[in-house]
Amino acid sequence: MLDSLVVTMALVATLKAPLALVAVPGTDVLLAAERLGLIRTLTPDADGTFLVGDPVLDLTHLVDVRGEGGLLGMAISPSADELYLSYTDHDVTSHVIAVPLDGLEADPEGRRTLLSLEQPYPNHNGGHLVVDPEGRLLIGFGDGGLWDDPHDNAQDLGTWLGTILRIDPLGDAPSGNPFVGDPDALDEILLWGLRNPWRFALDPTTGDLWIGDVGQNAVEEVTRIPAADIDLGLNLGWPAFEGDIRTGRPEPDEHRPPDLTYERTGESCSVIGGVVYRGEAIPDLVGTYVFGDYCDGRIRLATIQPDGSVAMRLTDLTVPALVSFAEDGARNVYALSHAGGVHRLDAG
Repeated sequence: MLDSLVVTMALVATLKAPLALVAVPGTDVLLAAERLGLIRTLTPDADGTFLVGDPVLDLTHLVDVRGEGGLLGMAISPSADELYLSYTDHDVTSHVIAVPLDGLEADPEGRRTLLSLEQPYPNHNGGHLVVDPEGRLLIGFGDGGLWDDPHDNAQDLGTWLGTILRIDPLGDAPSGNPFVGDPDALDEILLWGLRNPWRFALDPTTGDLWIGDVGQNAVEEVTRIPAADIDLGLNLGWPAFEGDIRTGRPEPDEHRPPDLTYERTGESCSVIGGVVYRGEAIPDLVGTYVFGDYCDGRIRLATIQPDGSVAMRLTDLTVPALVSFAEDGARNVYALSHAGGVHRLDAG
């Protein structure tokens, strides 16, 4: 079906360096996060585009965009009463905070810090946020940066660097996490062995977790963790493996290899993890993982094959400086450009 699939991209809004977009439950309004620290409303217009509203929250005084920093992630609680945000500050420290929401009114004075993490270097900050169906918050952090994971953070269960965490934003102990009670590991860790998980998503139908992990100089990778395996505490292998290539670093006892890799070329350089399409506007795309690459901007489509493997198709659709993907309440998919554009995938 993908061989004959025709999809197009429509520019529906323009912002300043948008990095995240979430649907407000129970409404047709979207909230957009700009890297500098502003959250704006996007309200549907009659012509299929969005009207960009004034900021509903301003964190610019807290946010620092040095290196790969900034306001990097955003999610919303299922009841739409809290907004979760991830950003780096002037001390190169990552913070994940919860801000009360009343309709579309945010209360910055009521914000609370869920966790903070000092970053050793100003790159590989991660920062993506996802809320699961039980209201738990998934948080991605890179290995701390520089090159070659010099401190072996991604293989250290005593740090949050190089992991995806799962916490209860209400402050209770993490529910179902694999290392709870292990004296040699942090309770919040869900998955480890990651270099820089730049966007991950839960398939709302299957519960599978899809992760785009940025490579170093040779390979970009995507891993699909089946829903039944998410709680196993899987090690994804970095820095012993870059994608499916050995690096020369000590090999862990076991690790979960990626499901899909592609080589870095003169054009491609950094995977941008996406979402599994579950909308109604493009029936032939249902169940397809939509992702891309920052440098070539090309949209990629991945599907699970009958044998369980994952196959990729490279499309001709491009988004300059592609940095993220998002969904609205109807599960239409959007691609965000660091250059400013918010683009919607439409049927051809």
